[in-house]
Amino acid sequence: MALQEILSQVEKAGQKQVEDIRKSTDSEVESRLSEAREKGKAIAEKIANESKRQIEQLEQQEIPAAELEVKRNRLDAQRRALEETRQKVHIKLGKLGKADLEKVYKKLVSNLPKDGTLHCRKEDAALVGKLTSTKMGTSINEPGFIVETKDYRLDYRFSTLVEKVWQDNLPVVSEELFGK
Repeated sequence: MALQEILSQVEKAGQKQVEDIRKSTDSEVESRLSEAREKGKAIAEKIANESKRQIEQLEQQEIPAAELEVKRNRLDAQRRALEETRQKVHIKLGKLGKADLEKVYKKLVSNLPKDGTLHCRKEDAALVGKLTSTKMGTSINEPGFIVETKDYRLDYRFSTLVEKVWQDNLPVVSEELFGK
């Protein structure tokens, strides 16, 4: 029986060693798993923080870009509205009746130099000739007239006058149409 007892003791000692190794291994595995979980958690937090920072950065870039785009679109719409208004003025001036044209021409020719040559539309020549003694020259293709002397040239074409008045009054027109 002594052999049986020795075998039993060896078996018990072996089982104890197996149990100790298992406990040590389980403890080591748990320690490494815990360490890996902590590293994973830290990496996940770092990724989340970096993602949040990148999102905030993109938002900070996108919002001003979107605001700028809205501003550009609004300014473009205002520019188109101003251009349409100016075109309407040109069209209206081109369609003035004889009585209105006479009033406009009468005012424009009141201070013309007598030694110049006046160029106007063919259809306005008789009307302008009746209002001034300035020598008549060649015809032009648009309403209004041009007076040339040896020293200078005066451009009273409606398109030129509208453009000058338009540029002088653009801030007022813009404010009327769009407010401040």
